[in-house]
Parts: sequence; C-alpha cells; structure tokens
Amino acid sequence: MRMRGRRLLPIILSLFLIVLLSLCYFSNHLRDLRQSRENGFLLHLPLETKRNPGNPYTPLSNSLLNLTDFQYLLASNVCRKAKRELLAVLIVTSYAGHDALRSAHRQAIPQSKLEEMGLRRVFLLAALPSRELFISQDQLVSEQKRFGDLLQGNFIEDYRNLSYKHVMGLKYLETLEVRQPGLATSSTLLSGYVLDAKPPIRLRANKWYVSKKEYPHALYPAYLSGWLYVTNVPTAERIVAEAERMPFFWIDDTWLTGVVRTRLGIPLERHNDWFSANAEFIDCCVRDLKKHNYECEYSMGPNGGDDRLLVEFLHNVEKCYFDECVKRPVGKSLKETCLAAAKSRPPKHGFAEIKALRLR
Repeated sequence: MRMRGRRLLPIILSLFLIVLLSLCYFSNHLRDLRQSRENGFLLHLPLETKRNPGNPYTPLSNSLLNLTDFQYLLASNVCRKAKRELLAVLIVTSYAGHDALRSAHRQAIPQSKLEEMGLRRVFLLAALPSRELFISQDQLVSEQKRFGDLLQGNFIEDYRNLSYKHVMGLKYLETLEVRQPGLATSSTLLSGYVLDAKPPIRLRANKWYVSKKEYPHALYPAYLSGWLYVTNVPTAERIVAEAERMPFFWIDDTWLTGVVRTRLGIPLERHNDWFSANAEFIDCCVRDLKKHNYECEYSMGPNGGDDRLLVEFLHNVEKCYFDECVKRPVGKSLKETCLAAAKSRPPKHGFAEIKALRLR
C-alpha cells in the first residue's frame, strides 16, 4: 500500500477542531516543508526567564499584553522532549476543566504518532475559576507530569479572556527558532477560513454582544475563524508586537487576525472549502468511510460536543492515507446525502437535569 504524505497533514489537522494555529506552510510551501525534514525546521529554545525552583518548567514572571503580573502556572516541555526537530506545532485552546476532551485528542492521535511526522501538540489553559468543582490544579499538575503538553497562564478561564490565551499561544512560538530561514522568509502568512465584513452583535442577550464603546465601527475587518488557522513564527511575532500597542479586545480571532492584522497590512489566504460548519457532515463522513470508503469532503469541522467523533474520524480517515478510500461519486455529496439526527447527550461534569415526573 502506498502512503500519501501529501494527504496526511490535512487529515491530522482535521482532528484539532479548536486549534488556533500551526507553523507549517500549506499550498505552495507544503512541498518545501516536507523536503526540510532531513535537516530540521524548528529548534526549541529555553524561555529567557527565571525559573521556579519547585518546578523547573515554570518561569516565575513575564508580561502578557496588559497583564504585568503574568506567570506560567504550567509551562510545556513537549518540544524539548521531541527526539527530532520540529516541522510544525499544533496549538489547541482548551478549557482547563475539559480533561476528557484532551484525552480524546490524545487517543485520536498520540504525541508519538505526531512526532513521527515532525509535529507536536500543545494545549493552552488558564487558571481554574472558583466555580470549577470537578477538577483541581493538582490534577492538572498530574496531567502535565504524564503528558507534558499543557501551557497554563495565571489569568482566569473565562470567555472574555480568550485573547490572553490566544496571545499566550503566539508568544510560545518565541521559544522556537527557525532552523532553515529560507522556509520562513514570509512575515505575512495567515491562512484559514475567512469571515468577511461581519457586523458586531449589538443584542445584549447574545453571547457575542459587543458594545459600541468596545467596538464603535459597523463592520469587523475580514478575519480568520478561530477553529483553525495557519501562520509562522515571523508573522506571529508581528501580531503579538502590534497587539501590545493596541487597546485590548476580547473576541480573540476577530481582534488578532482581523483588527491587528489590518493594522499590519497582512493579507488573508482563503481556504474556506476545507471547513464544514456542521458537525453532522463530519459524522456522515465517518458513516460513509465505514460503509463505502468515500473520501471526506472536508478537512476541518466542529465535533458537536461529541468527544467520540474525534477518535472515530481519525481511525476511519486513515484509510485515505493508505489509499483505501475513493472519490465520492457524482450526486453523492454530503449536502445531498447527509441526514442529521437529533442527539441527546448527558450533561458534562455531573450537572443535574431536572424533569417533572408523574407519581403513581
């Protein structure tokens, strides 16, 4: 069976449904990256901060945007543990309490398999909020000792703190040095799902409500969906430096790949055809891979809150890596054949569901 290396990277990326960024190049740069494996692409460098004697991987202090007391509660050593130099890093945003979802990621594709291809994965976490009763910091420390792939800042886990987490991930790239500068001469690499001219939501009851004081303009600039986007070290450094000079805005992908990017004049590379907006399409891809060996039409999409889907998708899409799947026939596209099924999943972390019952 002939293995298709060119197909492999999109297959892997499809698993990381809330990935922020990767360092690898796509399109015209993918061939060059594959050739660079022989000599190595990225080299991990130590963080230039003082160390906590109690935890050799934890710097004592640093700064993050307007946070002058920023500290790493847990700092990842996953790149230092790599046996070979890196081709790319997959950085995944993760709520600290979602240990089951991180477990699904690791089960779907373990670090050992990533390392075979010159890839590593890091999960971005923040400090546990007081309302989190189902996981403790000691448990996160234990998880870090086992896997070494957590990067945790001391700001609190909160939806309005996602921009801090996003920039923390970009700053993590400052500890990586490009071994072959010829592959990273571009400082304008931003590629992914482009959202065009979206207006701010002004309805107070909406989760995404933005006041005119926070953002006075009628439209956002074009930006990349935070599901997944691709960048490189020089571009990330430019974005972080510019973000530190600008007023903070809490919608992270809109701010960093939209507002900040526009200030820098960086164009967006559009790959919207890679993405599905519906978890049902990914579910149907698994169904069709099992029944007919049909290739999936999408490389990325949401998992609909179903951790199992991460694992099932990888285990079935690997057929395409080994040339065991076929193109979809005409008239068999997912939009024509996929039927959505209503699913009722138990609530996570033991929250109760209360229903009225008739007593007899």
